[in-house]
Amino acid sequence: MQSELRRAGATICVCILIGGVVTGCAGNKTGNTVPTRAPATTAYKNASALATNLASLGSVSGPIHGTITVGSNEHTLSGTVSLTRGASQVSLLESGQDQVIADEIVLGSHRYTSPDDKIWIDRGSKADSTGLAAALAGADTTQDAGVGTVDGVKAHKILTTPDKMDIAPALGIDTWTYDNESTTLRVWANDAGKPVGFGASMSWRVTLGGVQQEVATELDVMFTYTSPVQIEAPTSPWKWVEDKPAGIAFALPTAWKRSPVNDALGVTTYLDPASADAVAYNDGLVGNLSLADATKKIVDQRKDTPSGTQIIEVGAEDASWMTYHRTKQKDYQVVAIAVHETIVYQIFLLGDPAKESALDSLARQVFATVEFTR
Repeated sequence: MQSELRRAGATICVCILIGGVVTGCAGNKTGNTVPTRAPATTAYKNASALATNLASLGSVSGPIHGTITVGSNEHTLSGTVSLTRGASQVSLLESGQDQVIADEIVLGSHRYTSPDDKIWIDRGSKADSTGLAAALAGADTTQDAGVGTVDGVKAHKILTTPDKMDIAPALGIDTWTYDNESTTLRVWANDAGKPVGFGASMSWRVTLGGVQQEVATELDVMFTYTSPVQIEAPTSPWKWVEDKPAGIAFALPTAWKRSPVNDALGVTTYLDPASADAVAYNDGLVGNLSLADATKKIVDQRKDTPSGTQIIEVGAEDASWMTYHRTKQKDYQVVAIAVHETIVYQIFLLGDPAKESALDSLARQVFATVEFTR
Protein backbone atom coordinates (compact mmCIF):
# COMPACT_ATOMS: atom_id res chain seq x y z
CA MET A 1 0.00 0.00 0.00
CA GLN A 2 1.33 3.42 -0.88
CA SER A 3 2.02 5.86 1.91
CA GLU A 4 -0.34 8.77 2.29
CA LEU A 5 2.65 11.07 2.49
CA ARG A 6 3.92 10.03 -0.92
CA ARG A 7 0.43 10.03 -2.39
CA ALA A 8 0.07 13.55 -1.08
CA GLY A 9 3.10 14.50 -3.07
CA ALA A 10 6.19 13.79 -1.12
CA THR A 11 8.13 12.51 -3.94
CA ILE A 12 10.91 10.15 -3.30
CA CYS A 13 13.91 12.30 -3.16
CA VAL A 14 12.57 15.58 -2.34
CA CYS A 15 13.52 15.99 1.17
CA ILE A 16 11.99 16.64 4.32
CA LEU A 17 8.35 16.84 4.02
CA ILE A 18 6.43 16.92 0.85
CA GLY A 19 8.40 17.29 -2.33
CA GLY A 20 7.23 17.54 -5.84
CA VAL A 21 3.46 17.70 -5.64
CA VAL A 22 2.51 18.05 -9.29
CA THR A 23 -0.94 19.21 -10.17
CA GLY A 24 -2.52 20.83 -13.17
CA CYS A 25 -0.81 24.18 -12.66
CA ALA A 26 2.18 23.29 -14.86
CA GLY A 27 4.68 24.85 -12.55
CA ASN A 28 2.74 27.95 -11.52
CA LYS A 29 1.33 28.41 -8.05
CA THR A 30 -2.34 29.28 -7.84
CA GLY A 31 -2.74 32.62 -6.17
CA ASN A 32 -6.25 32.36 -4.72
CA THR A 33 -5.38 30.69 -1.43
CA VAL A 34 -8.17 30.30 1.10
CA PRO A 35 -7.52 32.70 4.00
CA THR A 36 -7.08 31.17 7.43
CA ARG A 37 -8.77 32.79 10.39
CA ALA A 38 -6.03 34.28 12.56
CA PRO A 39 -5.98 33.19 16.21
CA ALA A 40 -6.21 35.77 18.96
CA THR A 41 -2.81 36.98 20.12
CA THR A 42 -1.30 39.26 22.73
CA ALA A 43 2.05 41.02 22.79
CA TYR A 44 4.90 38.71 23.78
CA LYS A 45 6.78 40.36 26.65
CA ASN A 46 10.26 39.15 25.68
CA ALA A 47 10.05 39.64 21.90
CA SER A 48 13.41 41.39 21.68
CA ALA A 49 15.23 38.68 23.63
CA LEU A 50 13.63 35.98 21.54
CA ALA A 51 14.63 37.70 18.29
CA THR A 52 18.23 37.94 19.50
CA ASN A 53 18.29 34.30 20.58
CA LEU A 54 16.84 33.11 17.28
CA ALA A 55 19.45 35.06 15.35
CA SER A 56 22.24 33.37 17.32
CA LEU A 57 20.67 29.94 17.75
CA GLY A 58 23.29 27.33 18.60
CA SER A 59 23.18 23.55 18.28
CA VAL A 60 19.66 22.23 18.85
CA SER A 61 17.79 19.06 17.95
CA GLY A 62 14.59 17.25 18.72
CA PRO A 63 11.86 14.89 17.50
CA ILE A 64 9.14 15.72 14.99
CA HIS A 65 5.54 15.43 16.15
CA GLY A 66 2.94 15.95 13.47
CA THR A 67 0.19 14.78 11.19
CA ILE A 68 -0.62 14.89 7.51
CA THR A 69 -4.24 14.80 6.42
CA VAL A 70 -5.13 13.90 2.83
CA GLY A 71 -8.85 14.17 2.29
CA SER A 72 -10.27 12.29 5.27
CA ASN A 73 -7.16 10.19 5.97
CA GLU A 74 -4.86 11.34 8.77
CA HIS A 75 -1.43 9.82 9.31
CA THR A 76 1.27 10.50 11.89
CA LEU A 77 4.55 12.20 11.03
CA SER A 78 7.67 11.61 13.11
CA GLY A 79 11.43 11.88 12.75
CA THR A 80 14.13 14.30 13.85
CA VAL A 81 15.45 17.79 13.16
CA SER A 82 18.98 18.96 13.96
CA LEU A 83 20.41 22.44 13.50
CA THR A 84 23.90 23.75 14.24
CA ARG A 85 25.63 26.88 12.98
CA GLY A 86 23.45 27.07 9.89
CA ALA A 87 23.79 23.39 8.97
CA SER A 88 20.64 21.32 9.25
CA GLN A 89 19.44 17.74 8.95
CA VAL A 90 15.84 16.60 8.80
CA SER A 91 14.59 13.02 8.67
CA LEU A 92 10.88 12.38 8.30
CA LEU A 93 8.92 9.17 8.73
CA GLU A 94 5.24 8.52 8.29
CA SER A 95 2.96 6.68 10.73
CA GLY A 96 5.89 5.38 12.80
CA GLN A 97 7.10 3.09 10.01
CA ASP A 98 10.75 2.05 9.95
CA GLN A 99 11.23 3.35 6.43
CA VAL A 100 12.56 6.89 6.23
CA ILE A 101 10.28 8.73 3.84
CA ALA A 102 12.50 11.73 3.13
CA ASP A 103 15.78 13.16 4.39
CA GLU A 104 17.65 16.40 3.79
CA ILE A 105 21.09 17.59 4.86
CA VAL A 106 22.19 21.17 4.28
CA LEU A 107 25.87 21.73 5.02
CA GLY A 108 28.07 24.60 3.87
CA SER A 109 25.23 25.96 1.70
CA HIS A 110 25.07 22.61 -0.10
CA ARG A 111 21.99 20.41 -0.20
CA TYR A 112 21.72 16.62 -0.14
CA THR A 113 18.51 14.58 -0.13
CA SER A 114 17.64 10.93 0.32
CA PRO A 115 14.48 8.88 -0.26
CA ASP A 116 15.57 6.08 2.06
CA ASP A 117 18.55 7.20 4.18
CA LYS A 118 20.75 4.93 2.05
CA ILE A 119 21.16 6.59 -1.33
CA TRP A 120 22.02 10.27 -1.01
CA ILE A 121 21.67 12.76 -3.84
CA ASP A 122 23.75 15.87 -4.42
CA ARG A 123 21.19 18.58 -5.14
CA GLY A 124 23.69 21.42 -5.50
CA SER A 125 23.86 24.74 -3.68
CA LYS A 126 21.16 26.08 -1.40
CA ALA A 127 21.06 29.75 -0.50
CA ASP A 128 21.56 30.49 3.18
CA SER A 129 18.55 32.81 3.01
CA THR A 130 16.28 29.83 2.29
CA GLY A 131 17.62 27.63 5.10
CA LEU A 132 16.05 26.71 8.41
CA ALA A 133 18.34 28.96 10.46
CA ALA A 134 17.39 31.97 8.33
CA ALA A 135 13.69 31.18 8.61
CA LEU A 136 13.85 31.02 12.39
CA ALA A 137 15.98 34.16 12.56
CA GLY A 138 13.38 35.97 10.47
CA ALA A 139 10.39 34.92 12.56
CA ASP A 140 8.05 37.56 13.98
CA THR A 141 8.59 37.39 17.73
CA THR A 142 5.90 39.83 18.86
CA GLN A 143 2.63 37.87 18.67
CA ASP A 144 1.89 35.43 21.50
CA ALA A 145 -0.97 33.01 20.77
CA GLY A 146 -0.95 31.61 24.29
CA VAL A 147 0.75 28.81 26.17
CA GLY A 148 0.64 25.24 24.92
CA THR A 149 2.35 21.92 25.61
CA VAL A 150 4.16 19.82 23.00
CA ASP A 151 6.18 16.72 23.84
CA GLY A 152 5.87 17.54 27.52
CA VAL A 153 7.29 21.04 27.07
CA LYS A 154 5.10 23.98 28.08
CA ALA A 155 5.86 27.16 26.13
CA HIS A 156 4.48 30.28 24.46
CA LYS A 157 3.33 29.85 20.87
CA ILE A 158 4.80 32.82 18.97
CA LEU A 159 3.15 33.18 15.57
CA THR A 160 4.36 34.74 12.35
CA THR A 161 1.57 36.00 10.09
CA PRO A 162 0.44 33.32 7.61
CA ASP A 163 2.31 33.48 4.29
CA LYS A 164 4.50 36.36 5.46
CA MET A 165 7.44 34.11 4.63
CA ASP A 166 7.53 30.98 2.51
CA ILE A 167 8.89 28.50 5.03
CA ALA A 168 8.68 25.49 2.71
CA PRO A 169 12.24 25.93 1.34
CA ALA A 170 13.52 26.08 4.91
CA LEU A 171 11.96 22.66 5.41
CA GLY A 172 13.48 21.29 2.22
CA ILE A 173 10.22 21.31 0.29
CA ASP A 174 10.20 21.83 -3.46
CA THR A 175 6.98 23.75 -4.12
CA TRP A 176 7.22 24.52 -7.83
CA THR A 177 3.88 22.92 -8.63
CA TYR A 178 1.78 23.27 -5.49
CA ASP A 179 -1.77 24.58 -5.82
CA ASN A 180 -3.16 26.91 -3.14
CA GLU A 181 -0.10 26.66 -0.94
CA SER A 182 -0.28 28.35 2.46
CA THR A 183 2.29 28.15 5.27
CA THR A 184 2.53 29.53 8.80
CA LEU A 185 5.60 29.48 11.05
CA ARG A 186 5.46 29.31 14.83
CA VAL A 187 8.24 29.48 17.41
CA TRP A 188 7.90 27.95 20.86
CA ALA A 189 9.58 30.05 23.58
CA ASN A 190 9.81 30.15 27.35
CA ASP A 191 8.98 33.12 29.58
CA ALA A 192 12.51 34.52 29.29
CA GLY A 193 12.61 34.60 25.48
CA LYS A 194 14.56 31.40 24.92
CA PRO A 195 13.44 29.40 21.85
CA VAL A 196 12.58 25.83 22.84
CA GLY A 197 11.19 24.64 19.50
CA PHE A 198 9.35 25.57 16.34
CA GLY A 199 6.41 24.39 14.28
CA ALA A 200 4.64 24.86 10.99
CA SER A 201 1.17 24.65 9.53
CA MET A 202 0.95 23.96 5.80
CA SER A 203 -1.82 23.33 3.35
CA TRP A 204 -2.16 22.87 -0.40
CA ARG A 205 -4.13 20.98 -3.01
CA VAL A 206 -3.01 17.92 -4.89
CA THR A 207 -4.56 15.90 -7.70
CA LEU A 208 -4.91 12.21 -6.81
CA GLY A 209 -6.48 9.91 -9.33
CA GLY A 210 -7.70 12.89 -11.33
CA VAL A 211 -9.48 14.40 -8.30
CA GLN A 212 -8.19 17.39 -6.35
CA GLN A 213 -7.88 16.82 -2.62
CA GLU A 214 -7.03 19.11 0.24
CA VAL A 215 -3.83 18.35 2.12
CA ALA A 216 -3.03 19.76 5.56
CA THR A 217 0.13 19.24 7.58
CA GLU A 218 0.92 20.17 11.17
CA LEU A 219 4.32 19.55 12.75
CA ASP A 220 6.23 20.69 15.80
CA VAL A 221 9.81 20.14 16.92
CA MET A 222 10.82 20.74 20.53
CA PHE A 223 14.55 21.04 21.19
CA THR A 224 14.66 18.25 23.77
CA TYR A 225 17.66 16.19 22.62
CA THR A 226 20.82 16.81 24.65
CA SER A 227 23.39 14.86 22.63
CA PRO A 228 25.88 16.99 20.66
CA VAL A 229 24.69 17.80 17.15
CA GLN A 230 26.88 16.31 14.41
CA ILE A 231 25.95 16.94 10.78
CA GLU A 232 28.19 15.50 8.09
CA ALA A 233 28.00 15.36 4.32
CA PRO A 234 27.08 11.94 2.92
CA THR A 235 29.75 9.91 1.17
CA SER A 236 29.53 9.17 -2.57
CA PRO A 237 26.21 10.91 -3.27
CA TRP A 238 24.49 10.34 -6.58
CA LYS A 239 24.10 13.21 -9.03
CA TRP A 240 20.82 14.95 -9.82
CA VAL A 241 19.57 15.00 -13.42
CA GLU A 242 16.78 17.43 -14.31
CA ASP A 243 15.10 17.72 -17.71
CA LYS A 244 12.93 20.82 -17.43
CA PRO A 245 11.32 20.60 -20.91
CA ALA A 246 10.29 16.99 -20.27
CA GLY A 247 9.22 17.73 -16.69
CA ILE A 248 11.21 14.93 -15.09
CA ALA A 249 14.15 14.69 -12.70
CA PHE A 250 15.96 11.77 -11.06
CA ALA A 251 19.30 10.67 -9.63
CA LEU A 252 22.07 8.47 -11.02
CA PRO A 253 25.48 7.28 -9.81
CA THR A 254 28.03 10.02 -10.45
CA ALA A 255 29.96 8.16 -13.16
CA TRP A 256 26.99 7.87 -15.52
CA LYS A 257 27.15 10.14 -18.57
CA ARG A 258 24.62 11.58 -20.98
CA SER A 259 24.77 9.88 -24.39
CA PRO A 260 23.14 11.07 -27.66
CA VAL A 261 22.82 7.48 -28.91
CA ASN A 262 18.99 7.49 -28.97
CA ASP A 263 18.28 11.20 -29.41
CA ALA A 264 16.94 10.69 -32.95
CA LEU A 265 14.30 8.36 -31.49
CA GLY A 266 13.18 10.92 -28.92
CA VAL A 267 14.78 8.94 -26.10
CA THR A 268 17.19 10.52 -23.61
CA THR A 269 19.92 8.10 -22.52
CA TYR A 270 22.57 7.94 -19.78
CA LEU A 271 25.30 5.28 -19.82
CA ASP A 272 27.57 3.74 -17.21
CA PRO A 273 31.03 3.83 -18.85
CA ALA A 274 32.21 0.87 -16.79
CA SER A 275 29.41 -1.58 -17.54
CA ALA A 276 27.55 -0.12 -20.54
CA ASP A 277 24.32 -0.35 -18.54
CA ALA A 278 21.90 2.40 -19.52
CA VAL A 279 19.03 4.44 -18.13
CA ALA A 280 16.73 6.06 -20.66
CA TYR A 281 13.36 7.78 -20.77
CA ASN A 282 10.85 9.34 -23.13
CA ASP A 283 7.50 11.04 -22.79
CA GLY A 284 4.38 11.59 -24.87
CA LEU A 285 0.90 13.02 -24.65
CA VAL A 286 -1.92 10.60 -23.79
CA GLY A 287 -4.74 13.00 -22.87
CA ASN A 288 -7.06 11.44 -20.31
CA LEU A 289 -5.87 7.88 -20.94
CA SER A 290 -5.59 5.82 -17.75
CA LEU A 291 -2.39 4.09 -16.66
CA ALA A 292 -3.86 0.70 -17.54
CA ASP A 293 -4.86 1.82 -21.03
CA ALA A 294 -1.57 3.62 -21.65
CA THR A 295 0.37 0.57 -20.50
CA LYS A 296 -1.63 -1.74 -22.76
CA LYS A 297 -1.07 0.54 -25.72
CA ILE A 298 2.68 0.58 -25.15
CA VAL A 299 2.96 -3.16 -24.54
CA ASP A 300 0.92 -3.96 -27.65
CA GLN A 301 3.38 -2.00 -29.77
CA ARG A 302 6.34 -4.10 -28.66
CA LYS A 303 7.38 -7.43 -30.13
CA ASP A 304 8.61 -9.02 -26.91
CA THR A 305 6.31 -10.13 -24.10
CA PRO A 306 6.86 -8.57 -20.66
CA SER A 307 7.13 -10.45 -17.39
CA GLY A 308 7.31 -9.48 -13.74
CA THR A 309 4.48 -6.98 -14.15
CA GLN A 310 3.35 -5.15 -11.03
CA ILE A 311 2.27 -1.73 -9.79
CA ILE A 312 4.91 0.40 -8.07
CA GLU A 313 5.19 4.09 -7.23
CA VAL A 314 7.20 6.50 -9.35
CA GLY A 315 7.22 10.22 -8.64
CA ALA A 316 4.16 9.91 -6.34
CA GLU A 317 2.20 8.32 -9.19
CA ASP A 318 1.12 4.72 -9.71
CA ALA A 319 3.36 3.13 -12.33
CA SER A 320 3.49 -0.16 -14.22
CA TRP A 321 6.69 -2.15 -13.66
CA MET A 322 7.65 -4.85 -16.17
CA THR A 323 10.74 -6.59 -17.44
CA TYR A 324 11.80 -7.81 -20.88
CA HIS A 325 14.34 -10.28 -22.17
CA ARG A 326 14.64 -8.71 -25.59
CA THR A 327 15.42 -11.28 -28.26
CA LYS A 328 16.78 -9.01 -30.98
CA GLN A 329 18.95 -6.85 -28.72
CA LYS A 330 19.87 -9.81 -26.48
CA ASP A 331 19.62 -7.67 -23.38
CA TYR A 332 17.54 -7.35 -20.22
CA GLN A 333 15.28 -4.33 -19.76
CA VAL A 334 13.32 -3.01 -16.78
CA VAL A 335 10.54 -0.58 -17.67
CA ALA A 336 8.41 1.76 -15.57
CA ILE A 337 5.39 3.42 -17.18
CA ALA A 338 3.70 6.31 -15.39
CA VAL A 339 0.93 8.70 -16.43
CA HIS A 340 1.31 12.14 -14.92
CA GLU A 341 -1.50 14.54 -15.79
CA THR A 342 -1.79 14.11 -19.58
CA ILE A 343 1.75 12.80 -20.17
CA VAL A 344 2.95 9.22 -20.20
CA TYR A 345 6.55 8.59 -19.19
CA GLN A 346 8.54 5.47 -19.95
CA ILE A 347 11.73 4.97 -17.93
CA PHE A 348 14.06 2.13 -18.88
CA LEU A 349 17.08 0.43 -17.38
CA LEU A 350 18.98 -1.86 -19.75
CA GLY A 351 21.90 -4.22 -19.27
CA ASP A 352 23.37 -7.70 -19.48
CA PRO A 353 20.79 -10.49 -18.87
CA ALA A 354 23.35 -12.21 -16.64
CA LYS A 355 22.92 -9.33 -14.15
CA GLU A 356 19.13 -9.53 -13.94
CA SER A 357 18.90 -9.37 -10.15
CA ALA A 358 21.39 -6.50 -9.87
CA LEU A 359 19.60 -4.56 -12.61
CA ASP A 360 16.26 -5.04 -10.89
CA SER A 361 17.75 -3.62 -7.69
CA LEU A 362 19.35 -0.67 -9.47
CA ALA A 363 16.13 0.08 -11.34
CA ARG A 364 14.16 0.27 -8.10
CA GLN A 365 16.76 2.64 -6.68
CA VAL A 366 16.70 4.94 -9.71
CA PHE A 367 12.91 4.87 -10.09
CA ALA A 368 12.56 5.75 -6.41
CA THR A 369 14.31 9.08 -7.00
CA VAL A 370 12.07 10.25 -9.85
CA GLU A 371 10.20 13.54 -9.56
CA PHE A 372 7.75 14.94 -12.08
CA THR A 373 8.39 18.65 -12.15
CA ARG A 374 5.56 20.19 -14.11
